[in-house]
Amino acid sequence: MDLYEAIHKRRSHRFYKPEMPPREVLERVIDAGLWAPSGTNAQAWEIAVLAGKAREEFVELASGAIPYMEPILEKAQIPEDNRKLVKGFFKNLGGAPVVIAVTVPRPPDATMDMAIIQSGAALMQNLLLAAHAEGLGTCWMTGILFVEKQLLDYLGKSDQRLLAITPIGYSAKEPPVPPRKDREVRWLGF
Repeated sequence: MDLYEAIHKRRSHRFYKPEMPPREVLERVIDAGLWAPSGTNAQAWEIAVLAGKAREEFVELASGAIPYMEPILEKAQIPEDNRKLVKGFFKNLGGAPVVIAVTVPRPPDATMDMAIIQSGAALMQNLLLAAHAEGLGTCWMTGILFVEKQLLDYLGKSDQRLLAITPIGYSAKEPPVPPRKDREVRWLGF
């Protein structure tokens, strides 16, 4: 798959088939994530891949973010039908058979904070693009940060920060293309 095609066609999936992706495919996706650039080449990230009972327990804890999301969705004037979809998605992560969680260390000092976060974000982007190239759906999720402590405790990583999670699996429904917002791009010195 062409890189530009992958970038333009990757979507956030919210409905998944129950079929488990082959472990070899998941390993390739994880490996692609691990090849992300990182500040000072620290590669300061950890990945947890959850399936089966571990996934179910993790998702149950993650669904604790729903009450925190409700006022945000209401304030953003998201229609009630869409709010129900969001809440339903948080309850079971769209039925995806696998969940990937990315954690990063708490920085030793403030100067490394942004580098650690950006490095973890690069890993997530690599992972999502690789999953798309493998025919898998994903959805970068940060709404679960409302229950970060509980999720980190579950993962045995209470000394770290939860960067994000993504459900991963075969999509049951192709998401629509979201419109792109006009953003200023400044070309200086050309």
